[in-house]
Amino acid sequence: MSKLRLTKEKNMKDLKRYWRAILALFLMPIAFYFNLVEFFFALLFLFWSIQGIKSGMATLIDTVLKSDSPVLFWTINIMWIVISLMSLTFSEPIMTWYYGY
Repeated sequence: MSKLRLTKEKNMKDLKRYWRAILALFLMPIAFYFNLVEFFFALLFLFWSIQGIKSGMATLIDTVLKSDSPVLFWTINIMWIVISLMSLTFSEPIMTWYYGY
């Protein structure tokens, strides 16, 4: 096989593997344009914490493994969840929907 064909196949595998990251990168400027930044990043943090719990890895400046430091791991993930839920609760789309203004 040619080198170009192998590169193209690898790029397609990367697209399939990292579709969520690519989607988030695509949605970021849309969130900025429609002034939904707080709402978007709250969802992003929520997905980030769920992914961290599934993988056993949390990131806050450094990567913390659940197996190495379970207390710090859960503290970081709970913090991400609380921050994301608070941001979602007080974001403009939710406030507009709930309070109607």
